[in-house]
Amino acid sequence: MKLLAFDPGKTTGVALVELEDKKLTLLHTDQIREIKANQVLQLVKECDVVICENFLVRPNRARTGAFDWNSMEPVRVIGLIQGVAEMEDRKFVLQEPAIKPMGFGWAGLKYVPGKKGTHSQDAVAHAVYYAVKVLHALPLGTGSRGN
Repeated sequence: MKLLAFDPGKTTGVALVELEDKKLTLLHTDQIREIKANQVLQLVKECDVVICENFLVRPNRARTGAFDWNSMEPVRVIGLIQGVAEMEDRKFVLQEPAIKPMGFGWAGLKYVPGKKGTHSQDAVAHAVYYAVKVLHALPLGTGSRGN
């Protein structure tokens, strides 16, 4: 089974992970600036499940004016990814950003709160989190005995 995960935004992180016999293999990561529909389609055709980080406007941030005149690029990218996933009849899953620390740990990556430019690592964290939590995979880099 192949899992494709996205960290959506002006620069979108992408990770493709394969799950076989509870073992995860990282096949591909990328950061794509201003992702296009044909890129999403090519990626989605390679997978069974599409996982995407959700984006919600927090009321306290909205009240500060942080989103005034904002094009909401992450929301637009999520819509594109979800539409392509549905067209290709792939399972589509939204995950909250709050899972990233656990996903980073299970992926063998160091999580640094607030660090910028980690789009591909964020996508890996989402793929690995889903695989471990939902599909009962072993964390990335572990063998059958957990080593």
